[in-house]
This record gives sequence, C-alpha cells and structure tokens, in this order.
Amino acid sequence: MNVSRMAVLAVALVAGVGAFFLMMNNSPAPQTVQIIEPAKEETVRVLVADKDFQRGERLGVETVKWVAWPKKALSPSFITEAGGVKTEDLAGAVARTLIVAGEPIIEQKIVRAGNSGLMAAILTPGMRAVTLRVSPETASGGFILPGDRVDVLHTTGGRDGGAPRTRTIFENVRVLAVNAMYAEAPEAAHIEGATVTLEFSPGDAESFISARANGTLSLALRSVFQPEGEVESQTRRSSDVTVIRYGRS
Repeated sequence: MNVSRMAVLAVALVAGVGAFFLMMNNSPAPQTVQIIEPAKEETVRVLVADKDFQRGERLGVETVKWVAWPKKALSPSFITEAGGVKTEDLAGAVARTLIVAGEPIIEQKIVRAGNSGLMAAILTPGMRAVTLRVSPETASGGFILPGDRVDVLHTTGGRDGGAPRTRTIFENVRVLAVNAMYAEAPEAAHIEGATVTLEFSPGDAESFISARANGTLSLALRSVFQPEGEVESQTRRSSDVTVIRYGRS
C-alpha cells in the first residue's frame, strides 16, 4: 500500500472519530422522569353495621365493625374510634329503624342497652302498643313473628250465649313483639308465644281492649305480599267495635 492511500485512510478515520464525538456532544441530555405519588387521603375509623338490622333487632359485638372513612365525608353523628367508643358498648343495643350493612351506626338509629324505652323506640310515632295473651290456637300455631302483619278476629257467644259468631275487627296490624322478642331470630321458624304485642292508633287501642274484655280474640297471619286492589279502608260494626284495615282508624 502506498503512502498516499494510507494518508487518505488516516484522514478519513480521524474525520469519522471527530464526527462521532461532535454528534455525542450535540445530543440532548436524557430527561429525568419524576414520579409523583398521589396524596394520601386522611381517614377516620368509623363504626358501621356488618349486616342488615331490621327495626327492633339487637346489635352485637360481632355484627358491627370499624372501617376507615374519608375524613372529608365524616358526619358529626358518626360513632368514631377516636371518640373512645368500644364495640362492647353497643352490645345489646336495639335498632330503632332499618340499618343496612356498611351503613355508619348513629345514635339516632339505636337504643342502647340500659336505656328506657326499647319498645317505645320501635313504635311508629303516634301509635300505641297493646299486648294480648295468646295460645297456639289463637296465634296461628306459633308462626307469628315480630314484624309480621295480622288480622284480629273477635269471637262472641257460644255455650250459653247462643251460637258463636266471629268477625274481623282489625286488619293488617303490625306485630311489635312476641313474648319479649322484638325481632325475628334467624334460627327461629316459629315462636311459642304467651303474649303478642300489637301496634294500634290510640282510638283503635281502646276498641281492641274493649273487644278483649268481651269475647275471645284470635290472630290470623297475613301474607307478606299485598294483593292488588286491597288499598281502600273498609269499616264494619259489631256493637261498639269498628273494623279497621291496616290497624289505623
């Protein structure tokens, strides 16, 4: 190889190396990617129902729980762990109204054990609770449970008083309690009740007590499904007793 060709190759090599370094110097520096973590939302531990509670059903330690609740959505009525309340404090409390699973427990919806007025708490405002002694024959064989609806039948006569006569004097009356049970127990298919407590308006309570003193009262269990067309009130009379649909005058 002659000297001139080697000189050309050397110049080309030097030019190539120079171009490479020039290109590297002119390349933009790699950008640094900054990862921003989202701000952690502040929460407060709030007491909520771990199951659905019907009106009159008792709460328990195993049926409520603490959950993290967004502080910005916190209501003053919520029961918080920071407030010093323990789940044991609510053992035996009774639901005033329906509480669904996951719903925060608030004082306005419960009656705590030891407070007066457990029955008064589950009564509809303006209504009265009246108790009737029953037997399996007069209470649908023990299948009447708290929360059911019943008709009240009044029987008079019989034996020396002539042929017995039975009339329905109240319809669709709400059952508040059977014995001292305010809510249906999940494992109970029926309750052998000695007493049944019913809900009446003040005037209907008077008529019920009058009928109770003048004959035999029986309870007929109603279906949970309301048939169509049975919406209007209907009144019948038997002496001074008025027959009322839905247990209201």
